[in-house]
Amino acid sequence: MSRAAAALATVVLLLTAGCGAEGEEPASDPRPSGVAASGDPASDEGAAAVSTPADPTPGDQPTTDQATTAEATSVEPSSTGGGEHSAYGLALLATPEEATHLTLTDFDAIRARLGVPELTSQDVMTDRLEFWRAAEASSVLLTDGLLREENSRYDLTYDFTQDDVDAEARWTGPEGAGFLLALRPELDLELVQTAIDDDAPGLEGANVDRATSTVLRGIASGPVWASNPAMAAVGDIEAESLIVRKGCVPFTTALGVDATVEHQEQILAAHDVEGLLDVEAVAIAFTGMTSTVRLAYPEGPGPDAIETDLAARLALAEDWPTTESIGFADGFGDGAVSGVGTSVGEVTLTVTNPGAAANLALADLVPLGVCADVELLPEPTGL
Repeated sequence: MSRAAAALATVVLLLTAGCGAEGEEPASDPRPSGVAASGDPASDEGAAAVSTPADPTPGDQPTTDQATTAEATSVEPSSTGGGEHSAYGLALLATPEEATHLTLTDFDAIRARLGVPELTSQDVMTDRLEFWRAAEASSVLLTDGLLREENSRYDLTYDFTQDDVDAEARWTGPEGAGFLLALRPELDLELVQTAIDDDAPGLEGANVDRATSTVLRGIASGPVWASNPAMAAVGDIEAESLIVRKGCVPFTTALGVDATVEHQEQILAAHDVEGLLDVEAVAIAFTGMTSTVRLAYPEGPGPDAIETDLAARLALAEDWPTTESIGFADGFGDGAVSGVGTSVGEVTLTVTNPGAAANLALADLVPLGVCADVELLPEPTGL
């Protein structure tokens, strides 16, 4: 085990013993419950919380009236105990402080919603293929799965596959990328170690952490996201998939690379973007065909100011122009403020197209987290 993997195991054991992570927010700061990783004491409870019919009917989706009249509620503190570690909690302990983006896909939660919570590589191939077909049709998948492209090779050679991965986290930043695979607890980790020793596709240079049944690569040896209260709070939300960005989304990034000065002027003439509150982090979470966008604010504004800011951001998104092959309106529908706390606020949106929503989130083209500091596009020179 590498020094970094050993450090992760040590921190997890300390948490289990009741010690908080460095930089942990006070219990009074609002945040919702985390997503329990499979095999943790809270996994059955977490699966039940997201379980819905395998084929949702229109009646299962938020209606326009429901979305536009939803009353903002307080964002409650997490009820997860010290020994119950969410997949996001493990990712926070591994993600380097300098990373800018983190994606998390909770395959176990998706399996639970689709009615196959115990599905593994030991099930018949037709059942496994049917799960992936249903998952792609009814979920916003931010990753296809690190091992999935080579599922057949892993199945035949190592007797495990992507179907044995309960959750998958990936992070990127200026110092490089990394990942964490949370494996089902019953899996024989010797099989995984053999695959790593063989430099099996995707696992080159990885390490197995037996204390947490995880596979890791590129994890931090220094400060981690867990020491940043904004990063710890913004992504602590029940979801099947999640993308977290450190900081706000630059105005020109959210507009898209093909945006023109005309697009920029259209938005700035109708909305006071520079009057928005500062944002420290943005999370976009998906479960089925519902999305939650959560923003972490610096201390100070208060719930009333945050609720006003969220409403302004929803209005901004409704008018956001489409400058790429797809735009915000191609992936998302009606939205409403759904939670407000002292330093965290969130809005809930319907998802109209899972593939488009995933691409928009990954490309930073969701304008709800846009920066208030507007850097203007250069005026065309005509040359």
